[in-house]
Amino acid sequence: SGACAAEMKFTLVAVAGLASTVSAFSPSSFVRTTPVAHRATSSTCLEMKYKVAVVGGGPSGACAAEIFAQEKGIDTVLFERKLDNAKPCGGAIPLCMVGEFDLPETVVDRKVRKMNLISPTGVEVNIGETLQPDEYIGMCRREILDKYIRDRAIEYGAEIVN
Repeated sequence: SGACAAEMKFTLVAVAGLASTVSAFSPSSFVRTTPVAHRATSSTCLEMKYKVAVVGGGPSGACAAEIFAQEKGIDTVLFERKLDNAKPCGGAIPLCMVGEFDLPETVVDRKVRKMNLISPTGVEVNIGETLQPDEYIGMCRREILDKYIRDRAIEYGAEIVN
């Protein structure tokens, strides 16, 4: 009849505000769970309910919201100021990340097999030399990619605030 100790998982998140590519953000790279003991004041264990705010609806924020929204004890709110953001970035996603993020081919705008990047100091990097004949680097339009991942978060129950 005393206090009941319930073990829950507390999720720590570090979401980058500006990400140049989605490849830097796999779910396992920004979510870590740590058991936290909670003590209820009655003879029964209380279910804890948390509300999580995710700021930024780009690839990293949308993925974080998707992961949180799948947890039954977490209400997830995703804040994004520009839902139609046509961000002027390269939008390059390695083929392995297309599968890792379970993206349909409709999100990939172009399949690039060769690319030459030149830095402001003139350093050149030839991307594509190591690709197999059936591999490619997916080029995505950010407004389409971001919306697709945000929509999945919404399907799991996340609320979007614009």
